[in-house]
Amino acid sequence: MAGKEISEIYCWKIEPDELHIYLASSERGAVRVSLSLDKKEDCPEIFKGLFPEKVIVKDREMNLALMEAVKAVLDGSTLPDDLPLDIHSTIFQLKTWKTIARIPYGQTRTYGELAMMVGKPGGARAVGQAMKRNPLPIVFP
Repeated sequence: MAGKEISEIYCWKIEPDELHIYLASSERGAVRVSLSLDKKEDCPEIFKGLFPEKVIVKDREMNLALMEAVKAVLDGSTLPDDLPLDIHSTIFQLKTWKTIARIPYGQTRTYGELAMMVGKPGGARAVGQAMKRNPLPIVFP
């Protein structure tokens, strides 16, 4: 997303069941979700390595929209359309991620099927590369 450089990343951690979900947002929106089954670090340690040039601040309020989106998806609901994002992506990557978020809970699609859905027949590899760079797993499963 274009605009002024963000110097702070706000993080928070939620722990549904055995999963550790680390959330990061900026003042503009969701930045990153990291997942772990065994890490018990606090969120500033997780994100300092990913954003070494940023000030990492633990802040639940700044992550409320992202937290609600993650909880909705984990509960089998659809992703809210109004989740603010502050992710760096190509138009194709963002379109791929948003398309994946619309696949009903419990259903799957192949990368080839997804490529057709985003208007790029034969683009299964491009879809795979977009998913490899997905900064918001769970939000864009």
